[in-house]
Formats: sequence, structure tokens, C-alpha cells
Amino acid sequence: MALVDKHKVKRQRLDRICEGIRPQIMNGPLHPRPLVALLDGRDCTVEMPILKDLATVAFCDAQSTQEIHEKVLNEAVGAMMYHTITLTREDLEKFKALRVIVRIGSGYDNVDIKAAGELGIAVCNIPSAAVEETADSTVCHILNLYRRNTWLYQALREGTRVQSVEQIREVASGAA
Repeated sequence: MALVDKHKVKRQRLDRICEGIRPQIMNGPLHPRPLVALLDGRDCTVEMPILKDLATVAFCDAQSTQEIHEKVLNEAVGAMMYHTITLTREDLEKFKALRVIVRIGSGYDNVDIKAAGELGIAVCNIPSAAVEETADSTVCHILNLYRRNTWLYQALREGTRVQSVEQIREVASGAA
């Protein structure tokens, strides 16, 4: 079976599964561009160059679905989200046309995966979204623990005066 045929068969099977669950995405000269929402953020600098010719992007900057505009709930076919909003079954049911959720980051514990699947909504994540930032933060935390910077700071706030290297060693006991 040719590769094109495999893709066609897979697409038909997915269409049958989703039939009746979610409306078909209408796009073309007679239909407006699909609506994609960034639910809980305003920084879409990576995604905008890719989406600008394909979809209309709505920036919701919401902490819950109560803060999301009715137009987005009724028309959005795609949603991108960070970690500050949680989507339960009740929240997912508010979206009338949603087909895919992209979790910008490595986890998707803030989305009810089972409910999304039952509603015909695919959920994806981007595990490599912040690899360098995570590594940098990890190294900083390790150094902070090793050098006991937090304890040193607390001692200074409490009025402990450190005058010499020996006193620093004593306050930050354990640091080399």
C-alpha cells in the first residue's frame, strides 16, 4: 500500500471516530480562517510566524475558562496553553468546536486527558519547550543548595554580621 493511501485510510478512520463528536473544520474561500486560542499567556512569538497565514490567533490570558470570551469557546478549533490554566471535563465541554490542545511544555497534567479523548479533542505537548531554561535553573538550585545562599541571606536579614571568610564558612557550613 502506497504511503499516500496509508495516510488517506488513517485520515478516513480518524474522521469516522470523530464524526458526530466535533464539527468538521471548515476552511477555504467561503469560510474564515480557523480560530486558535492561546489560553493562558500572551507570548506567542514562536507560534505567530507559523500561524499568521493559517489561522486567527486569540490571546486570552486567562486563569480559568470563566475568563475566556464566548467567541473563543464557540469557535476555537485549536488551543495552546502553558501551565497556569487547568481544563477539567466541565471546562472542555464549554468548547464547542475544539479539536486539539497543545500544551506548551513537557507535561499535560492540567488537562483532563480522558475527558478530552471522549470529546474527540487531541492533546499534545512539547517536551523540548524549555530544555535550556530548565537546565539553567537546575544548576542554579544545585549551586544555591551547595553554597547555602538562602541560609546566608536569612542570617543577614536576622542581623548576623559576617566579617571574615571563616565566619562565612561557619554560617554557610557545608560549603567548600
